[in-house]
Amino acid sequence: MSGAPGSGPGPDGRHDDLTPEDLAGLTLHVPDDPRELLAEPDPVAAADDPPTTPATSTWAERRAARRRRLTLTAGVVAISMLVVAISGAVGAWIVGPQASAPPAAPLASALPAPGQVGGLLPDVVLQDGETAVAARSIRPAVIVLVPPDCDECAELLTTLAPQVGSFGYAMVAVGAPGQDDQLAALAETVGTTRLATVTDPRGTLRTTYGLTGATIVLVRDDGVVVDVVRDPTPDTRIEGALVDMAPAAGLDT
Repeated sequence: MSGAPGSGPGPDGRHDDLTPEDLAGLTLHVPDDPRELLAEPDPVAAADDPPTTPATSTWAERRAARRRRLTLTAGVVAISMLVVAISGAVGAWIVGPQASAPPAAPLASALPAPGQVGGLLPDVVLQDGETAVAARSIRPAVIVLVPPDCDECAELLTTLAPQVGSFGYAMVAVGAPGQDDQLAALAETVGTTRLATVTDPRGTLRTTYGLTGATIVLVRDDGVVVDVVRDPTPDTRIEGALVDMAPAAGLDT
C-alpha cells in the first residue's frame, strides 16, 4: 500500500511515491573538484569552536614589550650585583684584613734544648714599657729581633706584616733597652695594630738566635720554635713557615 504523496518513503523503503520536492531533499551533491569541499564551512565545528579574538597587537608592539621586559630584568640584575658588592665592601671594612688570632696552647714538653728549632723559647723576661712579659707567653707569634741602626727593618716589617696578619699571628719586634725610640718609630710605620714592641734587657734572645742582622723566630701556639730565619731581606717570604706554625702541621713534641 502506497502512502500519500509527499509523505516520505513507504514502509518497504521504496521511494517511488515521493514527490519531486522530497527527492530533491534526499539528493547528495558531489562536486567535480574535491577542493570545493574545503571551502564549505562545517556548521557543527563552527558552532563548537569559540569565536576567535582578532589580534590587536602588532609586531612592533610585541617587540617593544619584549624590550621592556629585558630592560626590567637587566635592571634587577644590576641592582642585585651592586648590593652584593656593597655588602662585601662593608664586610671587608668591618672585619679587616687580619684573621682572628688563635689562642695559646699549653707549653709543649719539647725534647730539644730551649733555643733550638723544635725546642721552646728561652725562659726569659722581656719588658713592655714598665710591664714584665715572659717570652714564652708570646705565642703563637712571629718574633723579629731588630738590631740597632737597621736601615731595612722598616721595609722588612712592613712586608712581613700582611703575611703574618693573614694567618692571625702576632708580630713582635724585640730590641735592646736603648732601642726604645727605634722600636716606637717602627711601630708607627708598620702600624701599632700590626706590630708590638718589647725590649730584652739581657739580650738573651739575640745571643741565642743571632748576633748580627735581623732574625725572625717563628713560635707555635705551644711555645715550640718551628723556624729561625737569619738576615732576612724585604723580599723574604715566610708563608711556608707560617703554615708549619699551625698546631696540626707543627713539629712533633
